[in-house]
Amino acid sequence: MKPKSISSLKKKAKVVFNAWIRRRDGKCVRCGKTENLQCSHFWVDGRNSTRFNEENCDTLCYACHYGNLDGWEYQKQGEYMQFKIKQLGTKRYKALERLSNEYKKFTMDELLEIIERHSI
Repeated sequence: MKPKSISSLKKKAKVVFNAWIRRRDGKCVRCGKTENLQCSHFWVDGRNSTRFNEENCDTLCYACHYGNLDGWEYQKQGEYMQFKIKQLGTKRYKALERLSNEYKKFTMDELLEIIERHSI
């Protein structure tokens, strides 16, 4: 049965995708902790073009994500950016940056595919 709206389907895709990222990494990629894990989006998740892009996302514990002023959410032009460049390489980082500036509107079929691909 298909959901009734794009909005409800996008919410489900977000839950499934974020859980998949946490399973993929298994621990905080910054400190190695395995508790209170979250899915961090380097390019903000409001930018639909990178919202469900696996290269844009990393698992962080709460402390490393938001927990203090040293959290990577506040270091996107510093330590977090350096991590992403090292992780992806300059060419892929720049491609992801370009993609983040594109407008994307998801169809129901695209969201269903994201859910299917990232479900357990």
